[in-house]
Amino acid sequence: MKINNPPYLQIALDLVDKTELERILLKIPDSDKILLEAGTPLIKKFGIDIVKFIREFHPSSYIIADMKTLDVGWLEVQISAEASANAVAISGLAPNETLVSSIEEAEKRNIAIFLDCMNVESPSKILENLTKKPEVVLFHRGIDQEGKIDHPWNNIKIIKEKFSECKIAIAGGLNLETSARALNNGADIIIIGRAITQEDNIEAAINDFLHFL
Repeated sequence: MKINNPPYLQIALDLVDKTELERILLKIPDSDKILLEAGTPLIKKFGIDIVKFIREFHPSSYIIADMKTLDVGWLEVQISAEASANAVAISGLAPNETLVSSIEEAEKRNIAIFLDCMNVESPSKILENLTKKPEVVLFHRGIDQEGKIDHPWNNIKIIKEKFSECKIAIAGGLNLETSARALNNGADIIIIGRAITQEDNIEAAINDFLHFL
């Protein structure tokens, strides 16, 4: 399964309550424009097999396991693939050797790598050192950074021009206004968590974001 027709809406399921997860999954429509993310808190709470649980509700969906891998990349990619993930998010702060092993293992298993550049000073430098590139470069502002730093809007075009084979994702407290800005700046994927999962009307919130795509 490939993501070859951007832009996309990625719904980040950063939950720690399985009942709430099930409630939300039942409200998400099947759409080839929606990607589903098993968030790091969700995986840490329930283990990597939570990806299989998500797939029970959305068998044909593209699911990303947000592992934020820092070491033994090949192994974390392997166990994510075995849990039916279509992609694995690894940290750009990991050593180059970890990035390489992650990308090589992902290639063997026909899944994708999302390179999470949270707190990474120079994504370009990291990408220059990789012979094989990740499928997606993720500019990610952490929840703890909200209100203190802005999204690196200028970096979207820089990375797209230098590394045209990589898609660009933006995450971190996006709302309708900043999602539009991300897409206008060339982002291929907008990643939305609380602005969907914490809304009273989840279906309406999803449709609001889908209108941008």
